[in-house]
Amino acid sequence: MFEEIYREARQRIIGLTMGLSADELARTVPACPEWTVHQVIAHLSGSAADLVSGRTEGAPSDEWTARHVAERADVPVDDLLEQWNVSGDRISEMPRIPFQLALDAITHEADLRAALGRERLPDAVWQPTLVWMTPRRLEGVAVRTGTGVLGDGPITLEVDGYELWRAFFGRRSRRQMESWAWSDPSPVEKIPFFPPRTTDLVE
Repeated sequence: MFEEIYREARQRIIGLTMGLSADELARTVPACPEWTVHQVIAHLSGSAADLVSGRTEGAPSDEWTARHVAERADVPVDDLLEQWNVSGDRISEMPRIPFQLALDAITHEADLRAALGRERLPDAVWQPTLVWMTPRRLEGVAVRTGTGVLGDGPITLEVDGYELWRAFFGRRSRRQMESWAWSDPSPVEKIPFFPPRTTDLVE
């Protein structure tokens, strides 16, 4: 599953970002407030290159991702995309890829789409990972998303599935998560893999 998710995300992101203007590439990505569109692409290309070369010490720390950006600051985006293609083809030959790589790719695809004013990530892309992640992150919570109930337990949560999916990756603030329709909001701290935002993000 994750090999296909990663390959298709790479193809979509390349189609999304190839040929962008200099102004678009310099645009700040609201979900990654310290990065521009160019820098997000640099990270995606860099993480693939690191996986292929085995240069994964420190992953996925801020220092590791910052190195991707710093090392590629002056590399044109079309070259970054070509390098990502080369590394991505080698990754596709591996028997297994880390699931984090696929989740990182679709998370940043969602970030880029929002920053560039494009339509939201298709439901068919994020929904399978929501189904996979929810019972793992929210054990003991029955989550109603509008397309069904995920997990089970004495605590209930009713929330838009895309909002929950984005929150898993730190793209929503604690205030936003607590505002959802909980029977008991105490599990809110279990949601994000990464620290939640300090400010609200509305997409």
